[in-house]
Amino acid sequence: MLDDNDPRRYDDPIWYDRAEVDEPPGPILNAVAYLFLLLLAACAIAVQLYWLPNTLWCQIAGWIERRRVTSTRRL
Repeated sequence: MLDDNDPRRYDDPIWYDRAEVDEPPGPILNAVAYLFLLLLAACAIAVQLYWLPNTLWCQIAGWIERRRVTSTRRL
């Protein structure tokens, strides 16, 4: 049984339906809830993939800059 202080309730879109002891959620409601979770995960992955080239470019540019500074200090 879930309560209001359960931190995992935000991971489950139908947590309140699971907390009710009268009748568990049906298979259609479960399927819709898990499809919603998959949609949220896909959106999060898409956002990270959108920013991936920028992140990689910044890391590579920083590495090149550090390498240039190190090579000029050696001379």
